[in-house]
Amino acid sequence: MTPPRPRATRRKRRTAAAWGLAAVLLYLFAAPVVWRAVPARLLYEGEAPPAPYRWVHPPPELARDNQPPTGGTGQIGLNPTGSGSASILTDDAQAGVIFPHDAVAPKAGVTTAVVRITPVDPATVAAPPAGLVFDGNGYRVEAAYQSDGPIALRRPVTPVLRYPRHATVLLRWSDGEWTALDTKRVQAALQIFAASDRLGVFVAARPTAGGASSWLLYGAAAAVVLAAAGAAVALRRKRQARRAAP
Repeated sequence: MTPPRPRATRRKRRTAAAWGLAAVLLYLFAAPVVWRAVPARLLYEGEAPPAPYRWVHPPPELARDNQPPTGGTGQIGLNPTGSGSASILTDDAQAGVIFPHDAVAPKAGVTTAVVRITPVDPATVAAPPAGLVFDGNGYRVEAAYQSDGPIALRRPVTPVLRYPRHATVLLRWSDGEWTALDTKRVQAALQIFAASDRLGVFVAARPTAGGASSWLLYGAAAAVVLAAAGAAVALRRKRQARRAAP
């Protein structure tokens, strides 16, 4: 007969289950509100994995199947007091820029600003900052008052990029230098975004050892699993041999 479980153990399990249910309910309640505030949702909303990344300059092992990335253009409506809100995306949804309401300063006689996003190889812009490597394409974001000079920003915009591997920071190239922005990530969708008070070239990046350490971690975990599986098989065979012995 199996002895009854101690009350303390049952109480702990009930408490853990209650916390788990609370976490699920909190997620279901908060998710719609959170996702409305997360600009990265604009690039990827499906439940399936994101499409293969499109490289300007792909790694050699991905060059054969790589599809070139696409750019994007869009317009922002202007009025005498400011601008409307707008989200400009590339055609392949790998990059976008969100302009909040009144982000663009008005200009007399101008009713539209034109925004252009162009994918570039970030290595052709400048070397990455020390300790970082690029993780994906760079995207040059330009905007002008109906081809009448660059726009003036009154509020920060939000660039949003997809990244292919292990990005942790969003960089901006402007005024001859890279600036690391205050970055947010949506890892499940491989997206990264940040507020920026100026336009320029944006690119995702990661620490130099980030990819290597991740692969080492995966390799170590796989080795542990294989070792455990091998030990289990060996133990089972040993038991079977003992039973078969006369």
